[in-house]
Amino acid sequence: MKSELLEDYSLTPVPPERRRHWISVAMVWIGVAIVMSAILRGMMVGMGLGSFKSLVIAYLLGEVMLIVMMGLTGFIGAKVGLSTPLVARAPFGSVGSQIISLCLAGSSIGWFGVQAGLFAETVNAYTETSVPVPYIAFTAGIVMMSTAVFGFRGLKMLSWVSVPLMLIVLIIAMIKIGQNFLPHDILVNLAKNHHPDPYPLTIGGAASLVAGGFIVGAVTSPDVFRYARRRVRDVFYAATLAMGVSALMHVVGSVLTMSTGEYHERLPFLIISPQYLGMGLIGFVILALAQWTSNDNNLYSAVLALNNIIRWDKWKLTIVAGVLSSLLAAAGILGRIELFLTLLTVGIGPIGGIIIAHYYLLKRRNGEHGQWKATRSCNYKALMVYFISFGIGWITSGHPYTIKIFPFSAFAFNGIISAMLLYYIVMKLARRGKKEV
Repeated sequence: MKSELLEDYSLTPVPPERRRHWISVAMVWIGVAIVMSAILRGMMVGMGLGSFKSLVIAYLLGEVMLIVMMGLTGFIGAKVGLSTPLVARAPFGSVGSQIISLCLAGSSIGWFGVQAGLFAETVNAYTETSVPVPYIAFTAGIVMMSTAVFGFRGLKMLSWVSVPLMLIVLIIAMIKIGQNFLPHDILVNLAKNHHPDPYPLTIGGAASLVAGGFIVGAVTSPDVFRYARRRVRDVFYAATLAMGVSALMHVVGSVLTMSTGEYHERLPFLIISPQYLGMGLIGFVILALAQWTSNDNNLYSAVLALNNIIRWDKWKLTIVAGVLSSLLAAAGILGRIELFLTLLTVGIGPIGGIIIAHYYLLKRRNGEHGQWKATRSCNYKALMVYFISFGIGWITSGHPYTIKIFPFSAFAFNGIISAMLLYYIVMKLARRGKKEV
């Protein structure tokens, strides 16, 4: 008989007796929010805007977008008790829902590349080696991949130690460096001179990057909230608390870069160098462990997502994903993290918009909100709406054009709202056409 402790209800609804208090659910999300990438995003937003007032507005916009997305998608998970892939089958179809898996795999592979690149910068900051950073990044990615292939489970235990230590170190760094910010003009000029990608220079762009950093978690929040009680307030309490912690992580990063003028790639230098915090070997070990354990989870998530599309042995998928991620690290994805976050925002946000529209604007009105079975293999209308919304988000993001359709020009918002409205209109017209026939 299978133990209840091992049952994760991957294909069935979570029963009422297995539901948890909202604080327990919030603690899971807080663990997800405390990551190095949040510090990097904070550094990018701080330097790009150069003003603490603009910074606060951007964080409010970005975090509110995430709270609303998490709350709406999370309540679906709490209501029906199903994971995101199963929830997505209703609007996208059983085959069309694999777009979720593809996006998740791509995001995890990208984050692996970012962390491997940062690991290379950490090694370079401590050893001051003459070996080119791309070579170190690729080697680091392969080594990290090997622990995932052979299943060194001790790394997962280390993450419970290294991640809190990293947060403590970064807060100490923020306090020690102080909050005497460089002048606005100097910070903005530094941002403009960063290559290959500039930092976000508008409030809307900054808010979208903040949202993009957690958009995967927001869209897939049913995975966690299916264990929450079926109360709207419980879901929104947990989402708000988690995003509050995320905002704190961003603020730490912003204070570091606005006080020193150092780019996000130089975060290890801030921790290790005697010029700033000067933690030397201890700082190196803490940063390295935090990056390594995070990447072990990134690769694991990528393989799970890919395995839903490609029926290979997991160790083979791990090698493929690990090599691809290491190549991205060597190619310098850390330096192009703004572009990566933009892709995440415009690529995954519309998925959440379609799921929200399906549940709240269509199914609930017809009393069908509990029926989340795929009625077709692929809903081509949903896919069409997804790609159109992706395009709207992309062309309003500044890649390759900047089209300001409202004052803040928050392209994350553009793609999500477009998906919700277009899906509702298209499905309504389709139903009306069937009735007339």
